[in-house]
Order: sequence, then structure tokens, then C-alpha cells
Amino acid sequence: MAKATIVDIARRAGVGVGTASRALNNAPDVSPATRERVLAAAAELDYHPSAVARRLQGQRSGVIAYVPEVGDQPAGDMQFKDFIAVLARSCARYDLDLLIHPLRSGADFRQDFSQLLRGRRADGLILADLRVTDERVTYLTAEQLPFVAFGRCASPVPYAYVDLDSQAGTFASVSHLIERGHQRIAYLGMPLAYSYAHHRYAGYCQALAHGNLALDPALVFNDLHTETETRAAVRQLLQMPAPPGAFAAASDLHAIYAMRAMEDFGFRPGRDLAVVGFDDLPLAAHTRPSLTTVRQPFDAICDQLIATLLDVIGGDSSPRQSLVAPELVIRESSG
Repeated sequence: MAKATIVDIARRAGVGVGTASRALNNAPDVSPATRERVLAAAAELDYHPSAVARRLQGQRSGVIAYVPEVGDQPAGDMQFKDFIAVLARSCARYDLDLLIHPLRSGADFRQDFSQLLRGRRADGLILADLRVTDERVTYLTAEQLPFVAFGRCASPVPYAYVDLDSQAGTFASVSHLIERGHQRIAYLGMPLAYSYAHHRYAGYCQALAHGNLALDPALVFNDLHTETETRAAVRQLLQMPAPPGAFAAASDLHAIYAMRAMEDFGFRPGRDLAVVGFDDLPLAAHTRPSLTTVRQPFDAICDQLIATLLDVIGGDSSPRQSLVAPELVIRESSG
């Protein structure tokens, strides 16, 4: 059984994490009834705070910093506002404030991280947009600074992360196309600098293998950055002697670009050709046809990010690594 954390104590006692922490440390602003309830929950769960956590008491800002990159973002960043709104709600449930601290792509992040954490502007960081090899993870781990990653990278050093199971999501969407009878399924992939682009492509390959379909490299266009590149890839695919009958896109925007390119050729998406996306942007339900896609459950992701980061801040020596299951949303575009 995993050891209990301050988050578990707070949930058992029905209070916020900050209240539970103050009660355990005999703070004067906690009522006797609340303190008794928190101590009872701690006893029931056999909770023992770490020495690191004790040293940190009274020195926290109550602020969590979210540090996305700006400047060279993948298409899925249309979800930024939705994600931030959910993350802020999750912080509020834990009696925390959220600081948005964007990093410019290619800029030296070390000074920013040091000012945020060693300057006590924030108690911990949430990283996003992880690369396959991510120097930020290497630096934060080596400096023993508290962070959790929204995503995974190839770092050999253990670190805490919460990630969407993107491979499972694409596996589900491509398997859905196979179940509809499609055998020639093209893939429109995202920039391969990002880890999740590889996971989504792996799901495509896994679904083909599971459906006993051979992987045809001519049907795969990875590392698509822009609408122009995506539409050009679709035109090339439709001009093949044996064009694909279905398209699996690694983002909703790639899928929407693809549908517009199909219409330029006189094809009707959802009738003549099947299309699936990934992300479930708010506009995905309102495209024509409405887009079959993979939904990211932001509520579950954000709650786990905050709970995991609080464990790291509290001195957890065995960082949690969690995968959150996505959901396939079937609409009109898959036929």
C-alpha cells in the first residue's frame, strides 16, 4: 500500500491541504474541532510527515507556477485557456494560488526557475510541452527543485509526472476506423520535438498491428507544423494511385485542415472519407461534419498534477508517475 500523503489526510478530514498542514503543525488559526478531525485522519492513515516537509513548514508561498513555453507551440495550444481554467480550479480546491509564468522558446530557463523557487515566489513548478530530451527536467532534478511534469521525456533520472495516455487515445481512434472497415489509413502527425507526438504515432502503429494491417510509410506524414504543410500532405495522399479512405490526425487542428483539403478535391469528409482527430477542442463538436476525436479529461489531469506536486514539495522520495486514460468521442466525421 502506498504511504499516505497530506492530500490523503485533507480528503479524509474534509478540509483543504493548507488547513490540514496547519493543523498537523499546531498552527493557532485552526479550530480545536478541525485539528482533532485532521489528527484523527492522520492516525487512521498512519501518516508520518517527512523531515523535509517539517523543514518547509512556515516557509511556503501557497503559490504553484505553471511554466508553458511560448513562441513555437504545437497546434493543440488552442486548449491553453481551457486547461488554465481547470488548473486554477484545482489549485483553489487545495487552497493554492496559480501563477502563469510563460517561458520563451529557446531562452535560458535556469534563471527563471531559480528566481521562482529559490526566491520563494512559488513552492513548485508544473512543466508543460515536454521534449523527447528535455533539459528543464534534467536541471530541476539535478538541483533538487520541486516540480511535476505534464508529460514524459526520456530522462534516465526518476521524476514526477502526470501524462495523458496518448498512445491509448490514438490506438482507440484508429481501431475505431478499422472497425468501420478501413484498411488504408493515413496518419497526420505533430512536430516530433514533443514527446506526446511520438506517443500518438505509436498508438497508430499499435492499432494497425492489432488489426493485422501493414504499416505503409507512404501513408505517414509526421512532423507537420502548419496548415499549409498539412493540406499539402493531404493533397499528396489523395493523388496516390490507391489513396487512403481514412485519416487519423494527431490533433483536432490537423484534422480540420485535412477536411478542408478534402473538400478542395471534391470529397465529403464523413461520407467519402473518414477523419479522426485528437484533443476535443471546443470547436470539434461544431465543425461540418462534427469531428470524431479523443478527449483529454482535464479535471482528472489537473487534480493529479496538483496532488503529485504537493507530494514532491512535501519531500516524497519516490515521485509518482501517472497516466490518465483519454476518451474516444464518436461524431460524424468517422462515417
